[in-house]
This record gives sequence, structure tokens and C-alpha cells, in this order.
Amino acid sequence: LISGSSFAYSGNNDASDVSGVMNGSFYVSGSYSPSFPSISSFDISESDRGGSYVKGYNKNLSTLNVSDPISFTQHDPSFKFAKSLLTSFDGATGYAIGGARVEVEVGYKKFETLAESDYKHVESHNFVAVGRDATLTPDNFFVMKIDSVKDISVMLNACYDVMHTDLPVSPYMCAGLGASFINIADHVTSKLAYRGKVGVSYKLTPEISLIAGGFYHGIFDEQYAGIPASNRVNIAG
Repeated sequence: LISGSSFAYSGNNDASDVSGVMNGSFYVSGSYSPSFPSISSFDISESDRGGSYVKGYNKNLSTLNVSDPISFTQHDPSFKFAKSLLTSFDGATGYAIGGARVEVEVGYKKFETLAESDYKHVESHNFVAVGRDATLTPDNFFVMKIDSVKDISVMLNACYDVMHTDLPVSPYMCAGLGASFINIADHVTSKLAYRGKVGVSYKLTPEISLIAGGFYHGIFDEQYAGIPASNRVNIAG
């Protein structure tokens, strides 16, 4: 679940037709949206193989040597990700007429890898060895570095504001479809994404509103292929 607050500025654009006068306005908005990841599992395996043996870095080692197979001793390691508190922003531009709005929204989120326990080396929790056998040797494994997951999203949202002529507060709801560009280990994969938003807006002036609400952002396909290894791979075949 992702929550946030934003501001919006609108500029009136009056258009007339045969039935009368129709008032609409373009608007832009920006938001700071602290985000909470809902990644339940993050499994890694070698492409085009039925299964792989994954081991985490030895948390008791104070040096980082990912080329040595004996550095990886943790069985069945798992990745956890921190909240995106300081690197989570959204911006939108759209057109509103009456209570209906259509907008294009661009967002950025970064979820850093979180160490589940104490590691002697500050970066070692980011590394795992992926091998073809349970016993790692110099020529049967490669190393993956997962230090964060980044998401740049582009969404088309349809929104509705519950307008009150005598009150400055208006509840709203939005639903949208678009794309998320997921960056893992400097490899970007595009995914079909969806988003829902609810909240309230408070009109400070006729042109400026303060918005508080929350949104949920998800993707339809959670598999990522072609993520590169972080070291030179010497596995044959």
C-alpha cells in the first residue's frame, strides 16, 4: 500500500458548443509518495534451467570476495526490500471537466535491499551465488548483485471528483493502466501495470489544491528474464 500527498495547479480553459458553455481546465500536480513494497518472495535461478542452487554471502566475513565460492555459505537466502521514503515521487498532467478527470502520471520509486541480520561487510547482503550444483566450485556458479529495485511508471488514469459547491473538500478516486519499467541490476524490463487511487483534495485557492490520499500500484507479470550476472561467468554450456 502506497500513500502520499500532493499539490495541484489548474488553469481554466473555457470551450463553447451549440448547447451552451462547457468549463474545463488543464492541471499539473506533483506528489511525495512514501511507498511500502509488497514483494512476498524474490527467487533467482539460471535462465533455461529447471532449478539452481542459490547461496548467500557469509555474514561473518568482513571482506568482500565474490569470486571465491567458499564466501557463500547461507542456504536458501531471501531478499527483503526497504520502504521507499526519500526516493518516491509522482507527477501528473491532465484535463478536468466537471467531476471527471483524465491524466497522464509519471512516477519513480526505489526500494533498496534490506539486510535481515547483521553482516560484517556493509554490502555483502546484496550478493548471492547461483550454482548448478549444491557444492560451489570456481567453474560452476555466477554471482548476482541485487542492491535495489527501481520502478519508473507511466500511467493513464481516469478519475472522478465528488464535487461540493459549498465545501472546499472533495473526495476523489482514480483507476489507471500503463507501464512500469523495472530496473534490477541495471537491467530494465517493461511490465503492464495498474493503479488505483483514493483521497481528498482541499482547495486553497481557485487555482491551487492540496491533495492527500493513497494508491496501490501493481504489475501483471512478476517474472524478469535476462538479468545479467555481476561477475564474469565461466560456466561452460
